[in-house]
Amino acid sequence: MEARTFEMEFAKFIQKFHQDIRDAFVEDTFHKRELLAHYQLAREMLEELADSVLSEFTVNIDKKTSVETVADRYIQLGIRCCDDGLSYSEMVRVFILLKRHIWLFFQESNFAGQPFDVRSIVALNNRTALFFDRAMYYFLVGFEQTQSEIKTEFEELYNNFVDRVSQDVRIRMK
Repeated sequence: MEARTFEMEFAKFIQKFHQDIRDAFVEDTFHKRELLAHYQLAREMLEELADSVLSEFTVNIDKKTSVETVADRYIQLGIRCCDDGLSYSEMVRVFILLKRHIWLFFQESNFAGQPFDVRSIVALNNRTALFFDRAMYYFLVGFEQTQSEIKTEFEELYNNFVDRVSQDVRIRMK
């Protein structure tokens, strides 16, 4: 079996069982590790993230998928999470756990027991890791963009405050 075929067969397998993987991931992330426990919409957000990654897994790990496609989606997620006040370190941990649950499912399934060339497994691992690396990077780009915009607004408010105080001091000095 050629590596490319194996990668896509695995991706289809993940898509087929995406709800099982999603449920295990959400249970582990939200209930056992209590990540994002303070966030009221955490469960829905985790399910949404897992569904978007897993239900489109063939597209996500495909070499033909453009970097811009990944960038757009995860920059928006970073912006949303920053606006909602989520911790970027917790969110990066969420990505790591989702990737881990994909591999745990692979190992526990009969799929992993099939005789495959080591190069096929390495290629699959590389494509999966590349997708998650890009997703996390662009998530952080979106998060940082929003933080810098917030900082700019704060700086503007602060500067306005300092100007007012300066004016008040000058008026009183006269």
